Amino acid sequence: MEKLTIFFNKRTGTIKEICGGEQSMDWFGDEKQDYELILDHIIVDFDQFILANFHRFHVVDGELKMVETSIPEKYI
Repeated sequence: MEKLTIFFNKRTGTIKEICGGEQSMDWFGDEKQDYELILDHIIVDFDQFILANFHRFHVVDGELKMVETSIPEKYI
């Protein structure tokens, strides 16, 4: 697998779905038109870290960006 397709909320940039390979909105089958109203997608190079930690990322201006998170002091 060389690519990942990331489906995200157009308004918030929140990742809603991630899958291997290069996909299109056809991924959603008969619901494609409905999902196109709120979701968009980008294709990035495969990266195991992104796949395992997609909840730590958002899409901003068409680019994947890591969300800054603070670590509670008791875990440092």
